[in-house]
Amino acid sequence: MSKYSCVILASQSERRKQLLTATGVVFETLTPEVEEINIGRYFRHIPLINAVLKAHAVSIDNSEALVIGADTVIEFNNQIIGKPKNLEDSRRILGLLSGQRHFVSTAVCLRCRELDAEIRFVETSEVEFKSLGAATIEQYLSKVFTLDKAGAYNIDEYGDLLINQVKGNIDNIIGLPCVKLLRALHSIQALKY
Repeated sequence: MSKYSCVILASQSERRKQLLTATGVVFETLTPEVEEINIGRYFRHIPLINAVLKAHAVSIDNSEALVIGADTVIEFNNQIIGKPKNLEDSRRILGLLSGQRHFVSTAVCLRCRELDAEIRFVETSEVEFKSLGAATIEQYLSKVFTLDKAGAYNIDEYGDLLINQVKGNIDNIIGLPCVKLLRALHSIQALKY
């Protein structure tokens, strides 16, 4: 994967960095200067728009690089569930998701300006929560900082307290669908070599 001169992850998300590192891709990170959207009629379009905005913003000054923009949203009952405002909001969100199914969609935009190449995709996974009592919610909140997490949870931090079943890719829920991303990276690299 290191054949390409530079791969840039347009994100400061520690979870995305960990996932991409685990694939063996050598990369840098840059924080895109974009104003993300978080409302819209079609929930799968929102992360795609944000991923494109991030990839394009970083690729402007890095035309030879392969830039990866990504965004993840949680959809429940046709509404996007964002990051909680405070601890009480975390309790509310976890209570809302208790015993219910919701969808996690991560969109990726892979862009190389030099090659005029771009690949976009969205992957969606389904998550079913256990029925959560107040004690379980408090136990979870005592173990995990939830204010920076969409849906007030992180599947790879004590997710067993909350989650009954997952249908789909766990990497996608964490924030980067790595199998599809690697295929996209190989496709764009094939254009250069």
